[in-house]
Amino acid sequence: MLTWQNRITRIRERCADLFGRESWQWRVRRRSNAYAFRDPLQHTEKPAAYQSENRLRTQNQVILGSVHAPARNSDSALEQALARFGAAVAAKKGIEQSAGS
Repeated sequence: MLTWQNRITRIRERCADLFGRESWQWRVRRRSNAYAFRDPLQHTEKPAAYQSENRLRTQNQVILGSVHAPARNSDSALEQALARFGAAVAAKKGIEQSAGS
């Protein structure tokens, strides 16, 4: 029977982040509310704008079969760099674990 709409204003303001650097944030301030009374016995037709001409479900949906990852080429520069990075991370974890115990 009663509907309302929150009227808000978004304000962009300068603030300091956790590290003390200046940044911007949005603040929402409620200005007022708008109210409207609806008669539940009054039958209203929805305008054509509410009706979609599209069928239900996602349009142009393509369902792919199983996707296989391409074979790795251990000679590529990227694979070699990733292997070195993985070894460095593992070494760092080993050093941290031995220092902690």
